[in-house]
Amino acid sequence: MKTLNMSIMNLYSELENIFRQQILDSYPIDWKEDYITHKIFFEYRKLFRNLQINGLSSSTISINSAAYKFSGNPERLFGDIGFIVKITDADRNHFEGVTSLEAKIRHKKTGKFEEIKVNQLNRISKNLQYPMLLMYDYNPIDKFHDYSFFPSTARRNHTAVVPINIVKSIIPTVPDYLKKDKNSKTSIDTKGIYKFSVPLAYQIIFRYFRGLDLDFDQDLIRIMKGYENEELDAYDLREILLPKYLLLVHVNYGNSETNIDFDVNTGLFQEITSSEEQEFDF
Repeated sequence: MKTLNMSIMNLYSELENIFRQQILDSYPIDWKEDYITHKIFFEYRKLFRNLQINGLSSSTISINSAAYKFSGNPERLFGDIGFIVKITDADRNHFEGVTSLEAKIRHKKTGKFEEIKVNQLNRISKNLQYPMLLMYDYNPIDKFHDYSFFPSTARRNHTAVVPINIVKSIIPTVPDYLKKDKNSKTSIDTKGIYKFSVPLAYQIIFRYFRGLDLDFDQDLIRIMKGYENEELDAYDLREILLPKYLLLVHVNYGNSETNIDFDVNTGLFQEITSSEEQEFDF
């Protein structure tokens, strides 16, 4: 498989281009989280299939990725997207961490994020250390936490992430009678949330690829990959647990590996090879 080489700044720009193009192509006709996420994952997979970059550290970095879709009833406990990163350092030490992202779209009419479910955020944050809210915006985002810090090569961002624990702290207080309703929703405006956010491309390249904001609980990682344990059987995994989308990434510092075996339960996950959503039969 051919290896693609680029600088870290070009990679950042390419990643932002993917996010921007898929979001703008989806608006307004196909303005749905699942549709946008699937399109982004397909394009991401092509870019990161076999990649070498420089500029993130003193050595060359190899990045290999695979994207999957879950076949069961998704996202009750972990959000829409599972993100697992395996890092191999220059001394051949291995570290594997996981996080999740819950995707939301900006509402076309109100301009707010309307589908914020407090109970859902509580469930997700209970099961992971650093889950994120991922926001898709049809307008360019220009109110990040500190815009001067981010690369100037990609200033037309349409995706942002903010820690779910921060989201929980700034959303309006939910009345007691609504707390018992698992489907109750609230809304947040862009001004209130974006000042705590960073671009998704920045979070991936400069945080996740360095092992930051990840949970290193190995039992949790095994569950996220679709494997059973003493408490969860195959029925539990298919019916109540896993994210709809799963991204596996191997980041190799200073060593080039092109034959990466991604460890995932293919009985529950099927690799995304098309830009269109498919129904999988198992």
